[in-house]
Amino acid sequence: MTSFDDDETLDFGDLPPAVDQLLQQGVAAHFSDRAAAERHFLDALALAPDALPAHRCLVKHYNRCRQFDKALAAARGWVMAAARQADLPDNWLLWNTAPGTALSALKGLAFIHLRSGQPARAEAAIRRVLAMDPQDGVGGSVIAALIEETLLAA
Repeated sequence: MTSFDDDETLDFGDLPPAVDQLLQQGVAAHFSDRAAAERHFLDALALAPDALPAHRCLVKHYNRCRQFDKALAAARGWVMAAARQADLPDNWLLWNTAPGTALSALKGLAFIHLRSGQPARAEAAIRRVLAMDPQDGVGGSVIAALIEETLLAA
């Protein structure tokens, strides 16, 4: 088990203590023991399947490990959990408006599509984010710029 000081913990918001602890342990283990980090994130999701920070941690973990198939599946799970919490349709193409938590998840999915060599899918998802977030509160424009750069380089 990885240990860390309280001042080194991340604020994941209002989560059950056991879930927060697993996420903290996963983050702490990410660079030293990636298998342990993955276990901690998956255990957190098993305890709280709709804990959006746990989904985000798992997606980021897989992305950093360059495990894009796993990252894509995890990002889809993140979008589904965010949709459930916001009482949105399962299909994000049907979203007309969405809270920031759902938009962040969809932005994450767009990024993983881009990283996994699917720029057209990334572009469709980020267009949806930008349409619902014209003030760019979740930072979709950053992913849109990366997509544009990728498409221009192709």
